[in-house]
Amino acid sequence: MYGAAARFSQELPGHPWGFTAAENAAHLEQIENHWGEGALAEVFFGPIADIPGFRDFYGRYQRTSASPTMASWLWQALMEIDVREVLGSIHAPTLVLARQGDQMAPFEAAAALATAIPGAEFKALPAGPHGLFDDAFVSAILDFVGGSPRVAIDERVLKTVLFTDIVSSTELLSAHGDAKWRNQLDAHDKVVDRVLTKYGGSSVKHTGDGVFALFDGPTKAARCALELVSAIATRGIRIRAGVHTGECERRGDEWSGMAVHTGARIGALAGAGEVLASRTVRDLSAGSGLTFESLGPQRLKGLPEEVDVYRVATPTSGLAP
Repeated sequence: MYGAAARFSQELPGHPWGFTAAENAAHLEQIENHWGEGALAEVFFGPIADIPGFRDFYGRYQRTSASPTMASWLWQALMEIDVREVLGSIHAPTLVLARQGDQMAPFEAAAALATAIPGAEFKALPAGPHGLFDDAFVSAILDFVGGSPRVAIDERVLKTVLFTDIVSSTELLSAHGDAKWRNQLDAHDKVVDRVLTKYGGSSVKHTGDGVFALFDGPTKAARCALELVSAIATRGIRIRAGVHTGECERRGDEWSGMAVHTGARIGALAGAGEVLASRTVRDLSAGSGLTFESLGPQRLKGLPEEVDVYRVATPTSGLAP
């Protein structure tokens, strides 16, 4: 936040910074009589307002942004804002920037704002008017948002995972040789990227002979897997696929968690040309036109409990993905 304050008026107790009632009335009079001519230029820009031609430039900006009546309403609304009671509930990393000499947001008011926000960082910029955006301003923001995070941020997100794998890839490599196999893998990857895009999936990792992808919903993931099986088969490659929905843990660019592990194990259980899915996927796909054939509870390596697994069949209706 730059040039900000919890309140811009000092008409309420407990906030000694900001405009007085008399100053506020004078500002409203300026807006009423000189909006479109550079009204309040000195408040926002200080000495910059006296540069020849600047008030004309600022006046044109005002005329294209609001009518005098709307500008007056906006100014009055700004003077009524008071967010002091909610500052303690802010938990996002926060940077507050301020300048000595800012008539719009006094330096002390900005410092008080930062103090009231848990963990906020307060940084003083070189003295100047409110509307000054210099290199120090830009550098402070870039350092804050682009620097190394103080702690690693973990995030749990509900996603549908899709794992595919080329069946008998080692045997195919031996039969075709390195050069031809590379060409087939290139063709495989192009098909995967095209079909993932079609169904709104995002590739997390190409695993050499397969892909790990994420989707926002299970139906699109299952339909994508079914199309991949048939599309890649026309290239002489048979794949298997596994689909599961659950909370995935994101740490930077890496995804992990039990849901990812479960999806991979379900994919490994599939045979050539099969798309297998968990019961979660089946339940969430009700009414989608997909059909699910139960394979019963399956003991998957590394998982503490059995997982109900289903074979996904070609949709019975031509619903769009």
